[in-house]
Amino acid sequence: MIGSSSFLYKRIIMKNILLFLSFFAIISNGFAQNDVSKIKLHPQKVWVFLLAGQSNMAGRGKIEAQDTISSPRVLSINAKGEMIQAKEPLNFYENKMQGTGCGLAFGKELLKHIPKDISILIIQTAVGGSSINQWINNSTHRGIQLFSNFKEKVEIGKKHGTIKAILWHQGESDAKPDGIVQRQGKLKVLFEMFRKTVDNDSLPILMGELGSFSKTPELFSQMNEQTRLYSASDRFTSLISTSDFQHRGDFLHFNSTGQREMGKRFAGEYIMKFDAKPPVVILTFDDASVTHYTNVAPLLKKYGFTAVFFVCDYPRKPEIAAVKNITWKQIKALNEMGFEIGNHTGHHKSVGKLTENQLRDEIKYIEYKCKEYGIVKPISFAYPGNRSDLLSRVVLKSMGYKFARVGGSRYLNINNDDSLLIPSYTMTDKLDFKTMQALKELKSGQILVFTIHEVPDPDHENYTTTPELLEKYLKFIYDNHFKVIAMRDLLKY
Repeated sequence: MIGSSSFLYKRIIMKNILLFLSFFAIISNGFAQNDVSKIKLHPQKVWVFLLAGQSNMAGRGKIEAQDTISSPRVLSINAKGEMIQAKEPLNFYENKMQGTGCGLAFGKELLKHIPKDISILIIQTAVGGSSINQWINNSTHRGIQLFSNFKEKVEIGKKHGTIKAILWHQGESDAKPDGIVQRQGKLKVLFEMFRKTVDNDSLPILMGELGSFSKTPELFSQMNEQTRLYSASDRFTSLISTSDFQHRGDFLHFNSTGQREMGKRFAGEYIMKFDAKPPVVILTFDDASVTHYTNVAPLLKKYGFTAVFFVCDYPRKPEIAAVKNITWKQIKALNEMGFEIGNHTGHHKSVGKLTENQLRDEIKYIEYKCKEYGIVKPISFAYPGNRSDLLSRVVLKSMGYKFARVGGSRYLNINNDDSLLIPSYTMTDKLDFKTMQALKELKSGQILVFTIHEVPDPDHENYTTTPELLEKYLKFIYDNHFKVIAMRDLLKY
């Protein structure tokens, strides 16, 4: 009896402790959420995204543990309009139908690509079952006056930060013959209303396809096609694919996995198409090797990248030059492909060993050659050996050069670095680890310049880069949505 009573007593004590801890966790969470509304965030450091549409934007996925784990930098609002730390469900309009949506996943993915001092505020306005006409006509649906509610949330967003985009998913309610015919016109009207309300005629609006699992697949397919056609006519919109998503068992709503993936795709699309400061890479190739024409150019074209070719008449024995040096006809062809042609001195001379007149003659040699072959006068220069001096910078500036590249193995700081001392990383087989590290650590707004020589150069193991290794880097750049520009494009920065 005594043992039994002791066991029972211990169970009661343990139960009370667990109840207390659960209560404490709930209260603490509540305090944490309320505390967010008291934090004074600078509006310029808060990016606001509005979610609009119907149920698949409102969220109907099963809420799982990962959907409640947020970040202090991903915020939302509650029913009172107070700013809170975001966690699913973000939709507070339809209490009995709330589920995981794409909003939190969108915010968490976006954090990977934006500056660390930026917070994201996600504001939900989507209401399940709403048609596009109800949005346009400001109809009341499930107790919410749709467009008035949108306007109200816009004002909340503007109070806290800058509205960067709208995420729109809607169309299931309109997937009928007349809705399909009217789709493009209705989207045009509604999106004009959205942009007028936000007061931004070029506000990005990202759209998602309807699911491919409908019981009326032909109608949904036609609706998606009309949305694609509209997006092609509005350059400030983009459409993400959802064709591989699964439904939650009702042939209508994306499951939790699909919702999270939709958020990630929206984030990737926004960064790739609309973010003003994606990570930037500048690829520069030195010494006018024939491999730049035979090996490099086709790889760049494969990935849709531009580059700078710093050319010279590289001093080699005639029999070697005939095999290894690029010809001026090939340089002209690179120019006609859209690549930038830069100046690397006439004969790869170290600028520190030249008099002012000698340096000017070396620079003019390339300019004369460019003029002879119909190539625009270069505005970018690469110091042979990546070494410069004060005289060379004075001469380059006087001759109209805007940019000149050195070494240094660090990122370019566009606001602080001298434009005639642009730092770069050297890319070679031996520096594979350092090259990948520079790429992996590149963040939004940063600029990474590479110096690359022959592709490959079997005679100089310290400077060679194999085509296979170069393609590995190009694929990484492509897969991570980095922006590749020429050096002359820095004029826009």
